[in-house]
Amino acid sequence: MSIISLRNVTKTYGTGATMFQALKGVDLDIEAGDFVAVMGPSGSGKSTTMNILGCLDVPTGGTFLFRGHHIETLTRDQRALLRRKYLGFVFQGFNLLSRTSALENVELPLLYRGEDKKTRHDLGMAALDKVGLANWWDHTPAELSGGQQQRVA
Repeated sequence: MSIISLRNVTKTYGTGATMFQALKGVDLDIEAGDFVAVMGPSGSGKSTTMNILGCLDVPTGGTFLFRGHHIETLTRDQRALLRRKYLGFVFQGFNLLSRTSALENVELPLLYRGEDKKTRHDLGMAALDKVGLANWWDHTPAELSGGQQQRVA
């Protein structure tokens, strides 16, 4: 079973004369371990697709299954809980907090998830270790290179 499955997903903005169809029947399957790039020219629906995949928005039509569950039927709060538990975002600008250490930046989503301090620390250090930054845990973003900041994000 796919972790993510989109079937005939559409997204329409506006109504009447101002209606714009951003997505027209998108099909996509993502399996565990897949690396996927969403590419295309300006206006092709990349951001709309990413907003749907990130559970920030829902399709106008079609089905979106995440781990076998219909996302298009979830409420805003239910989608927020799903994001908190299962999804992460790496933004182009990294969005790291400048006055906090690499470890604290990595721990922040775990805090929102409700993890206790020890668990946040252990998971944060393990994540930094996986990207070769365990020895940089106490450095702020200003003390890290762009590549290091990207790995923290």
